[in-house]
Amino acid sequence: MSTLAEIEAAADTLPLSQQKKLLQHLTVKLEHSAAKKKKPSLHDRMKDGCGIVNSGVPDLATNKKHMEGFGRWRT
Repeated sequence: MSTLAEIEAAADTLPLSQQKKLLQHLTVKLEHSAAKKKKPSLHDRMKDGCGIVNSGVPDLATNKKHMEGFGRWRT
């Protein structure tokens, strides 16, 4: 992979018209690359707030009545 200095040195050897085309091409590629970056998911945005709200509803799994038949197929 070329370093930025190597790319600049190679670009300086090109005629001015080709330098402009190269600059336009690189600008388009960079803009496309920036637009392609993955956006954060909703979970990524909300992870600090996950689990901080108490709904007041107790855990239904602690009540045996609610767990009756759990895991069994209905016949």
